[in-house]
Amino acid sequence: MTWSKLNAIIEQNTSFLVSSHISPDGDCIGSQLACYWLLAERGKDVVVYNADPVPRKLSFLPGAQVITTTFPRRTFDVLIVLDASNRDRLGWDSSVPVPSCVVNIDHHQDNTAFGDCNILDSTVAATGQILYALFSDAGISYPPHVAQALYAAIMTDTGGFRFSNTTGTVLRTCADLADRGADCAEVYRHLYASDSQNGLTLKARIWSTLAFHLGGRVCTMELPMGLINEVGAEYGDSEGMADFTITAEGVEVGMLIKYNERETHFSMRSTGRIDVGSIARSIPGGGGHMNAAGCTLYLPLPDAMRRLLAILEGTLE
Repeated sequence: MTWSKLNAIIEQNTSFLVSSHISPDGDCIGSQLACYWLLAERGKDVVVYNADPVPRKLSFLPGAQVITTTFPRRTFDVLIVLDASNRDRLGWDSSVPVPSCVVNIDHHQDNTAFGDCNILDSTVAATGQILYALFSDAGISYPPHVAQALYAAIMTDTGGFRFSNTTGTVLRTCADLADRGADCAEVYRHLYASDSQNGLTLKARIWSTLAFHLGGRVCTMELPMGLINEVGAEYGDSEGMADFTITAEGVEVGMLIKYNERETHFSMRSTGRIDVGSIARSIPGGGGHMNAAGCTLYLPLPDAMRRLLAILEGTLE
């Protein structure tokens, strides 16, 4: 890990903008909160901005309220981008000026190394795991709420320790975070066992769209974006539903499909044989990991479905 270069950037600069990808997940939010603590602890001027709000399920993390969705119209010395494989994933207007120094910390295999300082490791399960290693390398002691943020980051990107990226290193890391004060039971309850009534209604409606394709090797569920407002839920209430699309026997690829009249987004999952990351990257703006990836087609649902199923049919042969 290149702690020395990152440390020099922190020491030599005063103001920092910390950002991450659209539709933030636990790795995004947990990593940002840990980074915010590190910078604020050193007396730096820090703003944490995301294009989309913190999902309700993650708002329990201490400090989550510091993350704003109002873009700060001011200059910063440094931009730190966490858990985003490229600049476009931030969802910023292309006219927004970028600080002269960009730090890019990420674990996605398709990261474009767009930073002046790139701290990249695609072998780890989460960006939070990279921050944990950076803190450990530097001998940094941190409070329980930071351990909790890092634990949530890693737990999210391992699917609650269900994905194949749950290695011995991941479990040892999380054991250490628990020893440092992370409340494992609280994190699990908020992330996987806590729904609002409207959120649970939304999930029931999504489940009702369950369908199988290509001889049962592909499973899909659908979420028309207008349904969220219809049932009074929040966007984050659909978090985790894509993971259920690969639980049926015989399924190799699953997709949660979010759509409106103009565009269709696919959150893809794989049981292991098919690299959905490479499929997502074949579509402009798409990307992700071998077992979890996403892409958007600017087509209505029926046309987008035909196109992606055709790609999958060729891949599954």
